[in-house]
Amino acid sequence: MNRRSFVAAAAVGAIGASAGCLSDILDDVTTFEASPIRVSEAAADEAGYEYQGTTERVEEREFAGESVEATNYISEYTRTIDLPLDLDEPDAGVFALVSTPDVSVAGETFNPVGDMSEAELAEYVQGQYDELDLERNVGGRAIDSDDIEGLNTTVSLSTYEGTATLQGEVDVDIRLDVAQPDHDDDHLVIMAVYPDVDDLPIEDDETDRVDTLVAGIEHGEDVEVEIVDEDEADDGNSDDEDE
Repeated sequence: MNRRSFVAAAAVGAIGASAGCLSDILDDVTTFEASPIRVSEAAADEAGYEYQGTTERVEEREFAGESVEATNYISEYTRTIDLPLDLDEPDAGVFALVSTPDVSVAGETFNPVGDMSEAELAEYVQGQYDELDLERNVGGRAIDSDDIEGLNTTVSLSTYEGTATLQGEVDVDIRLDVAQPDHDDDHLVIMAVYPDVDDLPIEDDETDRVDTLVAGIEHGEDVEVEIVDEDEADDGNSDDEDE
């Protein structure tokens, strides 16, 4: 039974639920699944980002006295940026999306990423940067719902400056854009990480590219994605084909 079926069942069963009864509701319904999320091919092409595939990540938590599994979808996009670093054509531009079920039953809520910091979220959703240290918030911007056909909700991005290790080899200054809107009963994380290097016009250029990707987000039960394992996604070996 999927997440939406569970919510409906819980709504009916909660009328008679009391102490000791909630476990009866949950006995056969302990698996929840978010809807897939990705960027349209047209938007990814316009922004110059390559789709690295989508991973299914199952998180298990104790929820309402039961062991509950939640399936999240994480889609990652990368762009090669020519940097004055000792790296061979690094995929230094990263854009990632996560869709996770947001469930509330009998006054208790469960969200696999709800307690993560921005730095933890960044490492959770992408494989190019690690050891992120976010130093300060430097503002943000909003992309209106009218410009995001696949979400129909405004996305408010917060921007941070910090440092990170790129591809496990070189420490670089970075900028991180992050937003966490809700859509169709799922909680979404929208994340972009890119270098902030002196004397290279990366920042403004990458901001425009990120906005293009956000405008092309598609999320819903009918969205088709290419499922890859996490190692394949991190290695960037995915072809941009739907299953």
